[in-house]
Amino acid sequence: DARELIYYMRMVIDPRCGRKTKHDHAEILTCLVVGYLAGRDSVRRCLKWCENHIDFLRQHLELKNGIASPATVSRILGNIDEEIFCLAFIEWMTGILNTKGINIAIDGKALRGSTEKIRNRQTPYILNAIDTATALVIAQLPIADKENEITAIPKLLKLLNIQGSLVTIDAIGTAQSVMDTINEKEADYLLTVKKGNPLTYQETKEMFAELGKEKERISAHPNQTVTYEKQMDSYDVFKTSERNRSRMEYRTMQICHNTDLITLCKKQKEIKTVGWLEQVRIPMEKDKNGKDITPAYEDFIKNGTVRSPRITTGDNLTDDIHQVGLISSRRMSAQETLENKRDHWKIENSLHHVLDDLFREDRSSARKSKNSLAVIRKIAYNLLRIAILREKTESGPTEMRDQFNDDLTLIEKYVFRGIAHL
Repeated sequence: DARELIYYMRMVIDPRCGRKTKHDHAEILTCLVVGYLAGRDSVRRCLKWCENHIDFLRQHLELKNGIASPATVSRILGNIDEEIFCLAFIEWMTGILNTKGINIAIDGKALRGSTEKIRNRQTPYILNAIDTATALVIAQLPIADKENEITAIPKLLKLLNIQGSLVTIDAIGTAQSVMDTINEKEADYLLTVKKGNPLTYQETKEMFAELGKEKERISAHPNQTVTYEKQMDSYDVFKTSERNRSRMEYRTMQICHNTDLITLCKKQKEIKTVGWLEQVRIPMEKDKNGKDITPAYEDFIKNGTVRSPRITTGDNLTDDIHQVGLISSRRMSAQETLENKRDHWKIENSLHHVLDDLFREDRSSARKSKNSLAVIRKIAYNLLRIAILREKTESGPTEMRDQFNDDLTLIEKYVFRGIAHL
């Protein structure tokens, strides 16, 4: 199915009185997508680009009264049914990408610029879900006032066909309602356990500390009696080390398929893998002569670095030694668990960073229309990603956006001809 984008825009109901409309609302929404795709980062600038390219746009849209004014567009964006717009976006993506059997990362993102400047007003959040293989957004859901991610995640999951998929969520998703919803949808989960779940966190930490010692004892004394025999039968360790920007990163993933020692697993009987991830970040250091004096792993653990002799250990990403537990309803090796955990952060690096850096989402001060504009940005973002995949180019989103601005045939191809299933 390669239906044009405007077909899905027409699923959104026009909020205006029909007798007084001069501009088609589906055409307006499509023009905004084109403007964002061509490198503009505000409603006013998008409309200006459309005015300058109206002859091109009229090859594909009627635009009988030209381009609408910013005031008209703002009224439409502020009053359309946000839920229906989100559903239309999901329907559009369902025609492009099959969500069954894929890896899905879910995380919330703040719209900081849209925070109302009144006392005790919370920053609005949007829940996003991406396919980690392509970095395409498959769904978004605004988190309502007086709601949180724990209640919003099950609502988002119920909108998707995720049978056979692996859903990864950070610690906020380690809640029974989330796990039960994923089970009901016949999917699997990989969830993070932090100190916010104190019992599971402590039990997991202690279990893997003992299993690590047990492995050392067995290596030194093969004939010695094994204390944790059931756990050791499925105990697995996988380690990586790499230079990442200006630091060395060491990761150690331990997993076990016997869950008898974890209280949570007695309640959530579907849990098949329990894990413990330790990530050590050592900043690169040089002396006054430019010689590399970055300490080795063992030295860093004992003494820290010259600049930071006291290393921090915990479950925050800013800690020098980052430690978290993991639980999954899928049976995975240590290597698979680490790879899937690392893939989860594509939602931050490939989506949230691009939305803020390229589309200036964090700077947008729109309030009433913030959620509708978030959908429009994600349509433009997905079109950039799809073009990168289809054109088989080494370009990133920034370079691809420049190409859309310079080459109108790309806009014609991806916006107005429809996109066949990936």
